[in-house]
Amino acid sequence: MKLPPPTPSEAAFERLLEQFSVASPPSTASAVDAAPEASAFLDQLYANAHEFLDRDPYATIGAASGFNTKVVGVSFEGRQDVVAALRPGEAVELRRDRANRFDPNAIGVWFGALQLGFIRREIAARIAPNVDAGERYGAEVTAVTGGGTRSFGINIYVTRLREATPRGESPRAAAAREDVLRSLIGEQPLREAQRAVLERLDAGRNTLAVMGTGRGKSLCFQYPAAVRALERGHKTVVLYPLRALANDQFDALVRRLAPLGLRIHRANGAIDAAERAALNDALESGAWDLICATPEFVQFHLERFRGELSRPALVVVDEAHHLAESTHRPAYQRIGAAIEALGAPQVLALTATAGDDAFAKIRAALRIDAWVIDPTVRDNLHVVDARGTTNKLAYLERLVSDGAKAIVYCNSRTEATKIAQKLHARGAAAVAFYHAGVGTAERAYVEKFFREGAIRVVVATSAFGEGIDLPDVRHVVLYHLNFDFTEFNQQAGRAGRDGAVASIHLLFGESDRNINDYLIEREAPTMPTLRRLYAAMKRLTSDGTLRMTPADVAATLGFDRVEAGTITAAVRIFADAGIVDVGEDDDGRYVRFLSVDGKVDLGKSERYAEGEATREAFARFAEIALTAQAGVLEAVIDRPIYPSAVPLLR
Repeated sequence: MKLPPPTPSEAAFERLLEQFSVASPPSTASAVDAAPEASAFLDQLYANAHEFLDRDPYATIGAASGFNTKVVGVSFEGRQDVVAALRPGEAVELRRDRANRFDPNAIGVWFGALQLGFIRREIAARIAPNVDAGERYGAEVTAVTGGGTRSFGINIYVTRLREATPRGESPRAAAAREDVLRSLIGEQPLREAQRAVLERLDAGRNTLAVMGTGRGKSLCFQYPAAVRALERGHKTVVLYPLRALANDQFDALVRRLAPLGLRIHRANGAIDAAERAALNDALESGAWDLICATPEFVQFHLERFRGELSRPALVVVDEAHHLAESTHRPAYQRIGAAIEALGAPQVLALTATAGDDAFAKIRAALRIDAWVIDPTVRDNLHVVDARGTTNKLAYLERLVSDGAKAIVYCNSRTEATKIAQKLHARGAAAVAFYHAGVGTAERAYVEKFFREGAIRVVVATSAFGEGIDLPDVRHVVLYHLNFDFTEFNQQAGRAGRDGAVASIHLLFGESDRNINDYLIEREAPTMPTLRRLYAAMKRLTSDGTLRMTPADVAATLGFDRVEAGTITAAVRIFADAGIVDVGEDDDGRYVRFLSVDGKVDLGKSERYAEGEATREAFARFAEIALTAQAGVLEAVIDRPIYPSAVPLLR
């Protein structure tokens, strides 16, 4: 399909760049002061670029709040009798073994006066420095494996016990409302619309907020959720239309609110076994404050939220227009009933898109009795239509030559790194890359130097997202096609939050559609792919049990668009349907195929339903993003859609 000719013209583009160079001079005092430090940091960042792309699977475990692992060495020194007597839920102790002559990072696992074994060497190397620095870890048994002709084994869940405050003080009690607000928006004042939403929530009303991209919708639930958890122990569930969006918001919330003592989880079909075990424990004990979930997860696990310990006091429906648009998703049509089943907690709905019909449907489904509409149009934003550009790198070189702050969004870690490396090698001003594989400390430095102005350009995946609220970003470049309207709006909306002129450059093209389709199918297999994989994997088993890694299964089968992640996703869906059992014994991880009577409906899995939602959202977005005129896409970004015949406040 032929795209419309790019706009603005070359001459207009040059004039636009002149405005940006005047609006955002790079030579502020803080930028100058930080320049040598930033330069040294960038040299180190690029030196480690390959490591960040090919990270040790345990690289981030030292920063994790908890993880599952298998205890090693349990078959030695007569430990089998002790292991056999253990039961799931029993507490075990981790003890640092600094005198161990085989491993200087050794950490023993003890049950009272009896040693059971050790934390595996790769993990011990990551957490031993934390222990040596004074941090404490707790652990409990999650499973005892083996028995019969096999040796017994132990799986444990390890919890990091952070020492954020002196012992005897409660980190939750120490955080005041001002601390919460500062963690969320720094020293910025609340906008009037945000204040109006918070007032209605304080009054106990079910509230709908219609606000454009970049107008602070997220704060409207983050602040009350945190304050209510800290002051009253109240719990909040936030529903997102797509698990990718929930994951992005989860990362931002952990970064901003976990230091205040909030216990934050995400709940969707993509989380791994360790994270799911931690979530299950939290739901059972009530030891959580905020959960970022999909409607499908809550629908499939509704009973777990109905218990006295885990019942939410506030339910937030983000991107609430899906109640009107996603009529094909049963979980969306049942949100109202699910909320009633939870005891009718207070509701906050948030969206930038609520025309007459959507507004009415949201109100009816969620029993909304108050609303706040922020009609602000961000007319400082301009879409530069460069769709189909063949030499994207040359375009970027020219764009960033003026030194104005820019974010370039890519769909993969590899591409983000490569583009940044090329710009850096060609002398572009202070360019960094940023993705989820980059270490926590390095990401914090990128954010710091970008905020101060010592770094001018960040080439990033969506990991550089929620919580990166900077006023003076002059350019946002969408290098690849987004996966849905929400991601498109959020990334584009990070430009020009100070009200000065800013641009959103569309560099994606028709060729990106197939790439995204492939990426989605790799992580969310279709029903035909699932059926094919089930039959093929079953043929690879020995006595009905498969002991190959997902990567080995994918390589052995050689199916198109099937990689290790596809196999992992498929196995989770099969387990949800009760047709396989997944576990770990002394021989390692296994997938055991169970006997099946009658027809099995794989569609009755939250993981499968979430994958289908991702696929459908991309199809709808791609059709418009690739064909609509630039003016139409600009309107999607810079203004809210709200009903024509209602007051702005109620």
